Amino acid sequence: MLRLILGLGNPGARYEMTRHNAGFVVAWKLAIKYGASFAHKPNMSCELSKTTIDGASVIIARPLTYMNLSGKSAQSIVQFYKIAPENMLVVHDDVALPLGTMRFARGGGAGGQHGVESIIEVMGNRDFHRLKIGVGPDPGGARRADYVLGDIPDIDQELYFAVITKATEAISVWLSKGIQESMNAYNGLDLRPKPAAKQEPTPLRLNKSAETD
Repeated sequence: MLRLILGLGNPGARYEMTRHNAGFVVAWKLAIKYGASFAHKPNMSCELSKTTIDGASVIIARPLTYMNLSGKSAQSIVQFYKIAPENMLVVHDDVALPLGTMRFARGGGAGGQHGVESIIEVMGNRDFHRLKIGVGPDPGGARRADYVLGDIPDIDQELYFAVITKATEAISVWLSKGIQESMNAYNGLDLRPKPAAKQEPTPLRLNKSAETD
């Protein structure tokens, strides 16, 4: 049974370190981890690699259509390789989740993520699985587009790449144990530093010599 890992993002150096490219980065890290290399597939508008992960035959792909047209590439890959929706995992950024978290989902709506919207619209199906990489907090409104297309700040990059690394581990669980086990294992994950415990003030004690009767 062939599986598809589809990492969403925008091609080109300009977008490499933007929040919107979290899916691209996960796909790239996953390919490196399992010794795969990408080849340009113009007929499917993507970069694509084939590998084996824990005994599973896997395609790792990154659409080159730009985010808003991701469905075009997704449909071409799925049709060519005859992949069922439940065997496709779409990895993408999610501004509604805080940086340091991730979440698996089975089906559902796009939640405002334009790449996922495109896939649902073109394929006419929303039964594929998703792995959402948190890049929030969401600034909301008109600022959202500039936010997701902005680079990950230096101060956040350590946490960002920690989640990316964890996502490659999570994908291995999805391949071997399925979506429910993956949701149970990772949907509560939070890699954000825990706030320091508040210390109670030490009670003031008078020196014996200073005490009065």
